[in-house]
Amino acid sequence: MVSTLSRGIYRAVAILTLNAIIVFACFELAAMGLTKVKTLSVISKSTEPLVLVGEGNPREKVSYYSSQDWAERFWHEFRLSRKQQFYPYVGWRRAPFKGQTIEVDQNGVRLTPGADCSPKSLKVFTFGASEMWGTGSPSWGTIPAHLQKGLEKLRPGPVCVTNFAESAYVSMQNVIMLLMQLRSGNVPDVVLFYTLADDIYSAYQSGRPGVIENLDQIAARFEGRQEQPKFTFVDRLQSTYSYALIDQLMGKLTIANPQQKDEPTVGKLVTYESMGVDVATLSDSIAREYLGSYKIVSALAQEYGFKYFFFLPPTIALGNKPLTPEEREMKNKEERETALYKLSTAVYRLVEGESSKHQNLYSMVHIFDQYDSLMWIDGGHATPIGNQVITEKMLAVIQARSSGEK
Repeated sequence: MVSTLSRGIYRAVAILTLNAIIVFACFELAAMGLTKVKTLSVISKSTEPLVLVGEGNPREKVSYYSSQDWAERFWHEFRLSRKQQFYPYVGWRRAPFKGQTIEVDQNGVRLTPGADCSPKSLKVFTFGASEMWGTGSPSWGTIPAHLQKGLEKLRPGPVCVTNFAESAYVSMQNVIMLLMQLRSGNVPDVVLFYTLADDIYSAYQSGRPGVIENLDQIAARFEGRQEQPKFTFVDRLQSTYSYALIDQLMGKLTIANPQQKDEPTVGKLVTYESMGVDVATLSDSIAREYLGSYKIVSALAQEYGFKYFFFLPPTIALGNKPLTPEEREMKNKEERETALYKLSTAVYRLVEGESSKHQNLYSMVHIFDQYDSLMWIDGGHATPIGNQVITEKMLAVIQARSSGEK
């Protein structure tokens, strides 16, 4: 009788467990379907409210965006478009993406609205990092987009501006991208480089000039030195669609602690300074590497017959712009990163000092000195309005050089 009773209990427990698994599986499938449908509908319906995963990035809260009806969608698409894929010789580029404010083609190139790339077009290649790629700006508000519109007004005939910039690219990655285009027979008429900040940041991280960003982490993965994460039951549970859906719903019912997003990270940051590398020695090496990239492009321009321009991007930490209260806080944040601020200031001073010896090198450090309105969204990225001001200077330089050569 006891054995029969035990079998009955085991059977009941087994049935309840199986039912629980079936219910969870059904809920997981439903949550997955809801998530995918919501993602697709967000891209296709401009009137639907967007779910901003990772909300809290200070750039998104800059007052400029509060008056822009495209801002919410842009930052949503910006997150979706950050997926990267391997790209030969340079490491990474964005995966193809098509949205309303951002579009990336199969080669990881962000498309420029209005570009007419017919055989008779004026071909302009732009290179750089996130500032040139257009972080913070929709397709029509990037520097390449403003160049496209400006060049169409300055000259007759079709214009094709191609944006080869990519987030976190250093100068040499941009040089390699140019080399690959030339090797394939895709020769431009004009080349614009808008780089320096990421060369500085990569050296700030590694203590070495001329390397890619996040070098140590990438090298560790390639060499198999990074241990695979050990997932616990809780980790696996948190990775399910069901958990994500419940967490999202709970988030709507609770108020986030606004202080949490600004809390400092635990642990000591490894930088050139913590490695004992001298700032003067490192800044000198960075400047020489950067000017070495300039010389390579200069030689390629002579060989292939294109015009080239190097522009030093502005930064909120330098220049004499009358800052708004928001910009003042951005600058204070930059200056609190003492090691990076010292390195950046030293490198800019060295490169600017060499600009008179390089006829195609132009500093944009003081581009916003006459503007008291908000131009920055963080320490290095400008608003679309700021991008337009930057582009106007670029166009003036290009036009002056073209007139002088006639």
